[in-house]
Amino acid sequence: MSQLRSRAWEIGLSLAILGVLVATPPTTAADPASKYFYDDKGQIVREEVDSTGSGRTDTWITYKDGKPVLQAVDTGKHGKPDTWYHLTPDGQVARAEKDQNLDGKPDVWTIYEKEVPVKAEQDLDFDGKPDRYIYFEKGKPVRAEESVKRDGKITLWLYYDEAGVLIRDEEDTKGIGRATVFSYYQDGKLIRREEDTKGTGRVDRWSYYDKEERLIRREVSRSGSGRPDVWAHFENGKIVKQEEDLLGRGRPNVTYFFQAGALGRREEDTQGVGRVDLIEWYEDGKPVKRQQDSRQQGKIDVVSYLRQGQIERQEVDTKYEGRYDLVRFYTNDRLVKEEYDTNGDGRPDIWAYYDEKGDKVLQEEDTEYDGKVHVRFRFEGGRVVSKEVVSARKSDGPPRLLTPKSW
Repeated sequence: MSQLRSRAWEIGLSLAILGVLVATPPTTAADPASKYFYDDKGQIVREEVDSTGSGRTDTWITYKDGKPVLQAVDTGKHGKPDTWYHLTPDGQVARAEKDQNLDGKPDVWTIYEKEVPVKAEQDLDFDGKPDRYIYFEKGKPVRAEESVKRDGKITLWLYYDEAGVLIRDEEDTKGIGRATVFSYYQDGKLIRREEDTKGTGRVDRWSYYDKEERLIRREVSRSGSGRPDVWAHFENGKIVKQEEDLLGRGRPNVTYFFQAGALGRREEDTQGVGRVDLIEWYEDGKPVKRQQDSRQQGKIDVVSYLRQGQIERQEVDTKYEGRYDLVRFYTNDRLVKEEYDTNGDGRPDIWAYYDEKGDKVLQEEDTEYDGKVHVRFRFEGGRVVSKEVVSARKSDGPPRLLTPKSW
């Protein structure tokens, strides 16, 4: 945004320079500060004018056949001319030139008809070649073209209202011969921008700005359908919320929430039924907590805690009663242990352990619910290979099942 906005300001400045050319008609009237020079026939050939009474010449007028044909003006009091007016035989301005960088060579050229500008050219990199062309109607700029890369290829087009205020510009940012970015202005300030980011000829990103030209909303069509599937919202130029349609149904099912521009929370309706079933919390751009409604019934039943984006612990409400009775422990995102409270007394009575392949190798059970291990089962290849009864009244059953490891 800043690049194009800066360019709009630059255009305005350039038009102000042109305005000086338009608004400063040459004068040939003699005054006491004028000096005249004549040829051997007594005909005037040159005039030097001190228009301010400073004691220094600031205007040089060249005559031909007794009529002024060129007026050079030192508009910046630099001691040398920086603006030149070429005059018609009847004294009207036909063409004007201006030297903006004071290198002695003009870099703005303006053509007039009946002293009204119709076209101007500007050399923006001072290499002697025009890079911008401005077209006038009734003395007011209505359109401009610019070679942004200063290579002679026009890639920026600007349009003005009747007052000469910028209302729209179009830019070919990809060098494909047609505009891919379209910016719209109100009172000279950017209010909306449309972009064809892929160069397909179809707009796929829309940006909206407030009165201070700060971004307030952005819409994106990632699918290239021309219909938005991402909606981002900004405050004071920083993103606060982003919604995405990951299911292609025309409405968002994922929402990201930001604080000070940093991601804080993500909510997703994974099934597109209009109800959030997955919530993730972030710190420093990485998830630290994940809540899931794994049964799609409107209640969170799985909570995962993460570090550096990897799960360390997971709590599961296996009975869907609002109480987390299964706890899983992970190392490097690998399940290593499970603790299960089967009777709801607030403490585990089954402990299961897993190897590096994720296979269960040991399960311990408190069959008496007194906080002690009474039975141990050892596994190989998913099957029980041994049973050890430590001390139990109820020891004749098989290992009690835990809920599935993956949700």
